Amino acid sequence: MFKKRELILFSRDRLAAMLLGGLLLGMLILVFGSILNAHISDVQVPIRYSVFGFTNFYRDRWYALLSFGLFGVMLFVVNGFLAIKLHSVSKGVSLAILGCSLLVCILAILVSNLVFHLAVASI
Repeated sequence: MFKKRELILFSRDRLAAMLLGGLLLGMLILVFGSILNAHISDVQVPIRYSVFGFTNFYRDRWYALLSFGLFGVMLFVVNGFLAIKLHSVSKGVSLAILGCSLLVCILAILVSNLVFHLAVASI
């Protein structure tokens, strides 16, 4: 897991701690947004949009929308772990991982909100 030295070095870096905190906040927004916006219904809801193929909207059951929250949790756990482990070796790589992860989390929040509004409109 984590060594005490790695955690102490990471916690002393304010920028890294703020980026990790932002990633945590984004993950919580994504998880709670997925839980609150996924409504139980028998109607298949749009879960994905693609310009390729015969149909543009791919539909599935309502519980497939919860995968947005699962993606947020996986993004936080994996990239947070990597950032903390790499911070003692290379601070720049660690900050780059956290910055890119935060951008991906913000994009995931935007896409999930659009998909949830599309799913509500189709019911």
